[in-house]
Amino acid sequence: MRLCLTIAYDGRPFAGWQSQCGGNTVQDHLEAAIARILHAPAPVPVHGSGRTDAGVHALGQTAHCDVPDTCRMDAAAWVRALNVHLPPAIRVMLVSPVSPDWHARFDATGKTYTYRIWHAPILPPLEAGLAWHVPHALNFPLLTEACRLCEGRHDFAAFAANRGDGKDDTRDNARDLWSVSIAREDARLTLTFHGSGFLYRMVRLLTGSIIRVAMHRAPLSWLESLLAAPPGQKSHHMAPADGLYLVGADYKPAVKLC
Repeated sequence: MRLCLTIAYDGRPFAGWQSQCGGNTVQDHLEAAIARILHAPAPVPVHGSGRTDAGVHALGQTAHCDVPDTCRMDAAAWVRALNVHLPPAIRVMLVSPVSPDWHARFDATGKTYTYRIWHAPILPPLEAGLAWHVPHALNFPLLTEACRLCEGRHDFAAFAANRGDGKDDTRDNARDLWSVSIAREDARLTLTFHGSGFLYRMVRLLTGSIIRVAMHRAPLSWLESLLAAPPGQKSHHMAPADGLYLVGADYKPAVKLC
């Protein structure tokens, strides 16, 4: 039986999503929790909709796992049991059975990320690790224009970090960024990115570059030239992990039952 999990987590205590030798990733904790529930001798594989780096948060990461058909627990029981066995910074919000051929990553049709910025002279202690502190003056009309410039289909090679897997020179870097919106509430700024997919650290590099333009440290034409994907040119202005949140992935309603 295949289960779909919707997971929220505070990324600060963990070494990212993807399993590592040290065992302190979100995926590691989930796999160990499922194994304990099933009394399995080894971790039960969990497949996520995508990776998040150390310090990056999630409001709705989607994942799937396979459990024996003989397991009689219903969805609500799975939620309770998983949360008992997980650290407080990871919570399974929803569990639902899905088709055996449904895949959390390969069936995703799009994703949404938000990036939170605290725009004030002082960062409140309870915002530390949850937002990027930007105390500098920002030109908000220019910020809006920079966001709109990023929308559409582009080759985002200039906004992709090297994973070190040897595939960067051959990877297709074209993506559809359907919308980049801004919400402002007092000192809190939230950028929301909704697109067909995202390259490694693309949202953080776009955010850092957009803010650089809004601070008048680079002209809008600089951002425009990077979006034109000149070979070898990269943005080196990456926002920190603190403010990034995976909101969720898009799926066809008829396919995903969560």
